[in-house]
Amino acid sequence: MLKVKLHAKGIDSKFRMALRVCVEHTLKELGVSKRLRDRLTVSLHLRHHAAEGEAMISEWADRYRPREFRVIIDHHRLTHDEYGREKSETEWAHDVIKTLCHELVHVSDYISGELSWRDSGLLWRGVKHDADTLADYFKLPYEIRAYGMEKGLLISFLDFWKECEERLGF
Repeated sequence: MLKVKLHAKGIDSKFRMALRVCVEHTLKELGVSKRLRDRLTVSLHLRHHAAEGEAMISEWADRYRPREFRVIIDHHRLTHDEYGREKSETEWAHDVIKTLCHELVHVSDYISGELSWRDSGLLWRGVKHDADTLADYFKLPYEIRAYGMEKGLLISFLDFWKECEERLGF
């Protein structure tokens, strides 16, 4: 069974459950087989970080066949929009989930081997890509893929979560 270890303070139980369900649902949507999902561990940390989100292979995992991952979401960075306006609680929650979906695309890419971590750095399909500027970062092939999929994955999860809430009577 997929293990989701959630490390977060001050997050209510319903949102905690949504985050756990989002990990399973999103990896399924990304085509990670049930057999493989059942062998994965995702440690999800909601805390301050240098970026809004980051997905990495766990330091204890096999870099060549990773099955343990760390995902960090800086939920503090997501409280205001690009114009400085404070987001509503729902907007904030959706942005946290959208960022999680983005990072799970990277997890899926690590699992498939398209994205890999080697001594030379991060490789996409065996090729190292450098990003010296923010503009370069948005041109990285693995970021193009993740940004291109994050909103669709969010919408898919929100539809699924609505069904879960109706079934469970939230």
